Amino acid sequence: MTQDVDPRLARRRRQVQEASARRRLRWTIGLLSLAVMVGLVVAVFQSSWFAVSNVTIEGASRAPVAAIIEDSGVTDGVAIVSVRAGEIEERLRQDPWIAEAQVRVVWPRSIEVTVVEYIPMARVEMGATFVVSSGQGAVLTVGENLVEPYVEIDAGVLQPGATIEDPLVLGALEFVAALPLELKSGLTVESNGGDLVSLVAGHEVILGSARDMAQKAVTLAVLLAEDMEPGASINLVSPLRPAVTNPQPLVETSEEVTSEAPASS
Repeated sequence: MTQDVDPRLARRRRQVQEASARRRLRWTIGLLSLAVMVGLVVAVFQSSWFAVSNVTIEGASRAPVAAIIEDSGVTDGVAIVSVRAGEIEERLRQDPWIAEAQVRVVWPRSIEVTVVEYIPMARVEMGATFVVSSGQGAVLTVGENLVEPYVEIDAGVLQPGATIEDPLVLGALEFVAALPLELKSGLTVESNGGDLVSLVAGHEVILGSARDMAQKAVTLAVLLAEDMEPGASINLVSPLRPAVTNPQPLVETSEEVTSEAPASS
């Protein structure tokens, strides 16, 4: 025996079912519309409208910046949305010559790269000569005589990208970096019993310990700007109280002329 359902309850049940079906349909249509929109956006950004067509590089002289960028996957035609500026900057900084790097993605189709290279400051003794940067002691290249100042202090066996840690070498580099350009021709710095000694513009310069090297360079430049006797030696162990020693004059020796006394008869 079946029991009749109240028509009002049946109608309410159908209304609830229909409302639920409409909500599911709206959600389905919304999700499909979103998927279509995402697909269109991806397709647009992957199209030639947003593909790399121009890469500008500034500041590069020795570092192979263009090759590093290409190895990072940035070539003409690649989707600009796939370019990871931070990752490229990290790869650029791994090059021994690059001190700093910045990569900018310029929509819709350009990449701008700016690098700051280390400045080669001196050659340092290592069997094979290598070049380092000012102050930081970064090894830039091995076996190339790119600059004239020569630090005759053995820094050990190092490879490009390494950093020199010897305090005497770092002090010598700081001294060289702080000198005016006109004083760097023929300049040498060496260690003598743990103290630094330099030859600058024909003058022996006693630098002492590897402290206050920039101040010593400034003091030396001021002294050499004045009239100084050729060959004078300069003591800069205390840069605020320099001492100048002029070369001693050569003593000319003459042959003594002896005469024979007249023979007595």
